[in-house]
Amino acid sequence: MKRRLVKVAITLSLVLPGVLMADHVWVGLFAKGTPYTAQGFESRKYFSGFAEAIEKRWKAGYTLLDVEQGYHRWMGIFVKGDHITKQAYTSRRDIEKFLKVMDIRKKQGYAVTDIEWGNGKWVGIFAKGSGIKGQQFVVLDDVVNLPALIKNAAKKGLIMDKITYGSGQWLVIFAQKSRYVNPLITINDSFDSFQKHTLKIWNRGYQLVDMEYGFSKWIGIYAQKTGYKHEVFDAINDFDEFDTNINKRWKHGYKLIDLSDGKN
Repeated sequence: MKRRLVKVAITLSLVLPGVLMADHVWVGLFAKGTPYTAQGFESRKYFSGFAEAIEKRWKAGYTLLDVEQGYHRWMGIFVKGDHITKQAYTSRRDIEKFLKVMDIRKKQGYAVTDIEWGNGKWVGIFAKGSGIKGQQFVVLDDVVNLPALIKNAAKKGLIMDKITYGSGQWLVIFAQKSRYVNPLITINDSFDSFQKHTLKIWNRGYQLVDMEYGFSKWIGIYAQKTGYKHEVFDAINDFDEFDTNINKRWKHGYKLIDLSDGKN
C-alpha cells in the first residue's frame, strides 16, 4: 500500500507542515519533555488479546496511558514514570451499564483516565493517583451541542477532560480538577482543517493533548503548561508503516502520548 504521511512539527519558531492525505489515517501524537522514563506500544485484533497485553504490561510495571480502536485493531500506549498508583479497566456493550460502572469506580476512589468505543463495546481505563477530581459524565446525541455544554459546565467549575464517540453518541467527561490547564477544544470537519487549526493553536502557546474522531468530526483538546517542549503528529494510512514510524520517533527522543484514527 502506498504510504500517506502527514508530519506537522513545531520547534521554537520553526513550523514544518507536510500535507499528504489518505481516506483513512492512523494518527500518533508525540512529544518531548514528558515525565515518562520508558514506553511501550501494543496492538491486537481482538479485545481479549489486548486485555492480556494490558495485564502483562502491568506486571512489568507499566501503566496504560491511552487506548484506541479502529479498523479491527485495539491499540494502547504504556508508560513508566507517571504518578498512577493503581489501574483497572472494564468494558460494557450498553452505555447505561457502562455509566453505572464508572460511578461505582468513582466511589472506589478511581478516576476515568481514558474511554474508548470499538467492536460494539465501551472500554474505560480507571486509575488512582492521577490527580483528577470530581468527575461528571454526560452523553450527547449531537456534537453541535458540545460548545454550549462546555460553557455551562465552566460556570459550575467543571473542565472538559475527555470525549469519545461510539454507537451514535458522544460520551463527555468533565472534572472539577482536570489534568489540563486552561483547556481549549476545537471541532473540525476534516483532518486537513484539524492540522491547520493545530498549527495556529500551537503558535498561541498551547499543546495538543488529546485527539478524537467520530461521525466525520475531528476534536482536539489543547492545554497550557504541559511541560512538553516539542510536539509532532504523524498520520499514516498503512498500519505496519505507522508501527515502524513509532519506533523511529522513539529513537529521536520522542514519546507517544496519544493515538487516534479516522477519515480525512
